[in-house]
Order: sequence, then structure tokens, then C-alpha cells
Amino acid sequence: MVVGVGIDIVDVARIAHAMRNPRFVPKILTEREEVYCKNAQQVAGRWAAKEAVIKAVGIPLVMRNIEILNDPLGQPHVTIRDLRFDGVRLRINVSISHEKTHAAGVAVVERVVLQVPF
Repeated sequence: MVVGVGIDIVDVARIAHAMRNPRFVPKILTEREEVYCKNAQQVAGRWAAKEAVIKAVGIPLVMRNIEILNDPLGQPHVTIRDLRFDGVRLRINVSISHEKTHAAGVAVVERVVLQVPF
């Protein structure tokens, strides 16, 4: 069952400008995300996706407590490190899209139905 949806779009140039400040990237990306994100377009994609996750989850999260890494096929997966988020009962699906000047992220939060054996 879907319990939350979030979407965000960001101007890549705005993120590129922010990246001039050496404190910006470490403030929003985890160390593992920093290894993956090589340019402003990729950082903008993570920014948009994390904003979408925050909107979908509905609790104030710190961006560094949200980690979005890609699996071997390129699909992004979300991990939230915050005690207020119930990662057992909730699952987050996220999609990131890039265009020359913009990046967008969409997040859908689903309640996991736990199967009870009879």
C-alpha cells in the first residue's frame, strides 16, 4: 500500500554553484555516494531524490542520513539511517532522471505487508 509520494526537480547549475563551497557535498552526500557522484549532474540527481524522499516520508530527515546507491543494473536504492523511520514496515522506491540543465527525483513509500504464517 502506498503511504507517501514525493517529487523534486533541481537546476544542475544551482548545484554546480553550491559545489564550489567545499562543505556542500559532504553535507548532503554520504562517503559512498561521494565516490559515485563525479559531477554536478549526478550530485543534483541525488539532491532531487533525497528531497523527494523527505517529502514522501513526511519526517524531517538530514540528507546525510539518506543514502542512495545504485545496484549493478543502475537502479537506485535508498537506505535511511534515522530511528524515526521504520525500515521494517516501510519500503522506499526512488527514481532519478537527468537532463542537460535539470535533475529530478521521485520517491514512493510503501507499507510492507508482513506475511504471518498460519
